[in-house]
Amino acid sequence: MNILVIRSATRILNQTLLSLKKEFPESKITVLAPESVQAAVEQDPLIDEVLTITDQRRMSVASYGKENILRLRERNFDLAVALYNIDHGLGYSNIDLLACASTPKEVRGYNSRGSFVKLDSAKAMRKAIMEKTTFFWLAVNYVATAFLFFIITLALIGEWGVRKLFGKKPSSLADKSYHPSSPSMREQDKAITQP
Repeated sequence: MNILVIRSATRILNQTLLSLKKEFPESKITVLAPESVQAAVEQDPLIDEVLTITDQRRMSVASYGKENILRLRERNFDLAVALYNIDHGLGYSNIDLLACASTPKEVRGYNSRGSFVKLDSAKAMRKAIMEKTTFFWLAVNYVATAFLFFIITLALIGEWGVRKLFGKKPSSLADKSYHPSSPSMREQDKAITQP
């Protein structure tokens, strides 16, 4: 069994390597890892060969290059493994696409506990689209929220301005003078009681 393990996490996941060796005892494990960790990966006794990719912020098919992908395909891997450093094992579509690009017979995504999900090119592509659209809709949500906040703020300022210009000015009791239109009750009582 010829196995390719793509390692983008900060550490090699020995639990995954142990489970691969247990499932496929006679397997040859090749690890594709960033150049910065090559020396550490080469010392692992579970690994037979190390391929490197230049240190990038994100490992991907594009960053690995067309010629290197063709060389991976020539090796005829039986299994390609995308390692994730998150528990649910559903992340990193760029690693999934890189694993699928090597055209193995089977692709798996392993999480940090050593359990896996089976993948194929369609699932990897769907996951990549979902990742991209999630960020798109998040950005749309932020822009819409900011726009609505701006509109509400303008409306409140406009209402305040209209009230300031056209509203009644409040009058105080000190400004009012008392002008009775009819005689008071006391004056009427006095007029009745006086002969």
